[in-house]
Amino acid sequence: MKNLIFILFLIPLCSKAQIYDHQRVFSDSTQYKDFNQGALDAKVYFRGTGDYFVGFGSIYAYYVPAAICYAIPPKDRRFINHQNPNNEYLFSNADYYQGYQYGATKKKRKRLRQGALTPIGFIAVTLGAVFLITH
Repeated sequence: MKNLIFILFLIPLCSKAQIYDHQRVFSDSTQYKDFNQGALDAKVYFRGTGDYFVGFGSIYAYYVPAAICYAIPPKDRRFINHQNPNNEYLFSNADYYQGYQYGATKKKRKRLRQGALTPIGFIAVTLGAVFLITH
């Protein structure tokens, strides 16, 4: 009886067929095809190296530059990458542009977090190694 109640409890939790992520619906329908393609292209072709170094260097300023960069979305001039095969759709297709902007913002924030956490991880590993060596 307990197993039946447990299964009946789990069915409503697992019955959603769509994935909802930040009020955006990612599905295989053609309605979101351009948006999804833009988000996928941003993951591959958007360059976030400068954001990593901003996060990495902001430890000396108590992460204020990283927090400011985190709140600001990337500029349109950073979207242009000539290696992107769908570059001509960037400013002509509104859905593709919104998807690319969404993906680029996610990638920028991810790189800022990675850069900000690198010095903390390095310090933790160094202190752990010193602790293990001395004891």
